[in-house]
Amino acid sequence: MEKKLYYLPVYYDIAFSYDLTGELHFFTACFEAYADITVRRILEPACGSGRLLLPLAAHGYHILGYDISEEMVAYTRDKIEQAGLNGHAEVVVGDMRTRKFKDTFDAALNLLNTIGYLISDADIKKHFKAVSHSLRRGGIYIVELACAPLNPKTEEQPDDTWVAERDGVTVQTTWRTERYDYVRKRKYNICKMSVVDRPREKKFMFIEPHILRLWFAEDVKQLSAAGGFVLKAIYNPGFDRLPLDAPLTGELGNLYFILKKE
Repeated sequence: MEKKLYYLPVYYDIAFSYDLTGELHFFTACFEAYADITVRRILEPACGSGRLLLPLAAHGYHILGYDISEEMVAYTRDKIEQAGLNGHAEVVVGDMRTRKFKDTFDAALNLLNTIGYLISDADIKKHFKAVSHSLRRGGIYIVELACAPLNPKTEEQPDDTWVAERDGVTVQTTWRTERYDYVRKRKYNICKMSVVDRPREKKFMFIEPHILRLWFAEDVKQLSAAGGFVLKAIYNPGFDRLPLDAPLTGELGNLYFILKKE
């Protein structure tokens, strides 16, 4: 089922953009620490509105993103052109379960639990195999996701509701987890977005469900290994390294898994 959230790129971009300075420094450090090759070319599956593509391209990397939403791709392509980054950033349509590229990328990124939309083990394995196929040997894949909480009431979560404004447009977004299914490994979320677009004289609101994978640490390790990766490191939201055998739960917040194609 198509989600309206991902077919409204202007409002999505306003709602979900934030300062990436800390993450950019972290990515660069990971490239230097874990990749056996110099990272110049980066792949971003499910790149959305290009919030990573532009700053990484401006940082000197060549980056290609792909997304299943044609609306997101068209919007991001316009952003790249307006920023004068053609030749440094590129975006195409693609499904992260199956999209493969020639073996030319040095690293890949997948943030904010975007990979969570792949619910079945089979689809997750397909994704890891597709990304591995697209990476050079010695390259790394940085995946950000949150594991299942021991106690849903104490899970570390971002603010349920926030407001963002840009160019006369106000977007209020609520993202809330309604329930967990620990047996079927499902996380049931609700997204509510209210938009006041003054320049276009538009005002609307929608509510829709989003079902995501409920992650367990062993699943991340086993499924990524089945796709051709070795887990090299795990970092918490403050970019502190955790032991590979540390208990990983939702109480820790979103974690960065550093996977390597060996």
